Amino acid sequence: MKQIYMNYAASSPGTSPYVTGGLTAYLNDNLHLNAGRNFEGLEDSLIALRARKALAELFEISHASNVLFTSGVTASLNMILNGILKPGDHVLASGLEHNAVARPLELLRRNGIIEVEYLPHNQDGSMDADMIHTRIKPHTRLLVMTHASNVLGTILPIKESFAIAKSYGITTVLDAAQTAGCYPVSMDKDTDILAFTGHKALHGLAGIGGFVLKDGISDQIRPWFTGGTGSASMQLMQPDFLPDKFEPGTPNTLGILSLALSVEEICKIGIHEIRTKEVELTQRFRAYCHQIPELIIDGPEDASKTVAVVSVHCPHIDSGVLARRLYEEHGIITRSGLHCAPLAHQVAGTFPEGTLRFSFGYDTTMEDIDITCKALEQVLKTEM
Repeated sequence: MKQIYMNYAASSPGTSPYVTGGLTAYLNDNLHLNAGRNFEGLEDSLIALRARKALAELFEISHASNVLFTSGVTASLNMILNGILKPGDHVLASGLEHNAVARPLELLRRNGIIEVEYLPHNQDGSMDADMIHTRIKPHTRLLVMTHASNVLGTILPIKESFAIAKSYGITTVLDAAQTAGCYPVSMDKDTDILAFTGHKALHGLAGIGGFVLKDGISDQIRPWFTGGTGSASMQLMQPDFLPDKFEPGTPNTLGILSLALSVEEICKIGIHEIRTKEVELTQRFRAYCHQIPELIIDGPEDASKTVAVVSVHCPHIDSGVLARRLYEEHGIITRSGLHCAPLAHQVAGTFPEGTLRFSFGYDTTMEDIDITCKALEQVLKTEM
């Protein structure tokens, strides 16, 4: 039985032959066994620079040194939030945030350090950016927003929202976990800080990600995670220059190389071509699901207002049962439950039961969509 992967919002299913070939060559040549860390010309430094340049091109940032590497978007957001927020600060966040944002904020709130307020949304995840004016307080320090919901697929109005925040002198943070690699993002136009992960639409390995800083923002963030950098080693304080300020410890060079290769490939394909195909896939899936009367489709109707994520649920049928049957009987891999985003499910009215989520990528075919929808229809008929 052929497997069909419908869980791109969690992780891409694997690297391309181009990326795999580059990683295999690196390992076979033992290029990770170099004599040092930051000497000019050594392989690790050149790989990191190559990846920074590729990501700088993708995110439209002028200086590649402003691209910092971490183990993933969760580590990035923890470093950002803990590094920038101070006692008494007020934080605004979208009401669709993943726990990668919500839990660090909640810990800071419970420790009496900050105030947190989540912005209201319509049931499909959409929001009115103008209401941000009414939520800003004299001590509002940060506006942090997911670019797109990993539950509803809803793309948030970050340009309008962040422009309002900037008019009040508020720093903006964008969680691009669901958009980096499949939707246009411009650091120069959109945000002060962008956090990304490598294993989703960027098609890199798991365990690599990072964040990107607009010029001048680095001074606002204290190093929260510190250690050896191979530079300024006579000092007990973390270096204050980039990228060393935010990259302590031994780098994940294999993961960084996977990003260099995969992002170069994405740039060759073109982010707009990727986006166009994913909109078409989403439209086709939603149209088919509308023909299944038992099914409730969550999120915006218009696929141009979402990423390639569609959540559905059916009253009185557990989403976990549907996910299991789709996999066991049809080889279709989905994701059920709360998707580490209980706030989004509260907005959608699907808390605490959750939903069955289908998510697509550039490698998904129209045939995959049709087979999946027919399988879902068959499973629902036998469950009703």
